[in-house]
Amino acid sequence: MSNRGGSPGGRSGSTTDNGATCSTNGGCHTSSSAPSRQEMLSTDVPESGYGPGSSYDITVSVSDEGTSVWGFEMMAEDKNGSPVGAFSNNTQVNTLNSGLRATHKFASSSASNSQTWVANWTAPSKGTGAVTFYVSTMAANGNGNNKGEKIYIDTISIAENKSANIADLENLNINLYPNPSIKTLTIDGYTNVHSNIKVINSAGKAVITTPFKNSLDVSALESGIYYLKIIENDHVFIKKFTKL
Repeated sequence: MSNRGGSPGGRSGSTTDNGATCSTNGGCHTSSSAPSRQEMLSTDVPESGYGPGSSYDITVSVSDEGTSVWGFEMMAEDKNGSPVGAFSNNTQVNTLNSGLRATHKFASSSASNSQTWVANWTAPSKGTGAVTFYVSTMAANGNGNNKGEKIYIDTISIAENKSANIADLENLNINLYPNPSIKTLTIDGYTNVHSNIKVINSAGKAVITTPFKNSLDVSALESGIYYLKIIENDHVFIKKFTKL
């Protein structure tokens, strides 16, 4: 069965962990087969890349017919295989090693056929470069022992937005309202009419591109999470908003 209190650590399948999962390299569970690759990871990092020091949601979604007990461990590494960034605790996720790893909580391990966890991750400092997330999930059979589990693994890589100096514009205290928004989104605290605006959806696609204006019509957008990007020369400001 899945470790109810979360992974003990060192089982994310990452370079740091030498590819180890809960059922390999001395793991405390056994699997009926080798770990299988499943597309489980997604992020809300814009297509342009992550901003150093900015926070993003990293989503893990695993499925296995008939399974109702789940577990996972995830970490992020730079190109040298070193852990980078920091995960935060929330109602679904516990962290290990001062935030370098994320794992399940007891209450998050009980859905049938599939399970989703959302972990908040703060990006590392400028110059880190591309980051790869590694995740290992367990679909436990719930038979009360540690035998016969299924292990799934996945990776996803994101680039650093090296051309952006996000912090400079963030210091202007730019705000978006109302947020959530239904028809019109107002940009407060910024007035440079020579800049440009992009609105990016959660898939990283630009759905609005326009010269700067303080009031933006978002009524045609589908409901969901979006990212407003203000582009001023080589400076970029990105802020999340919700469309109802």
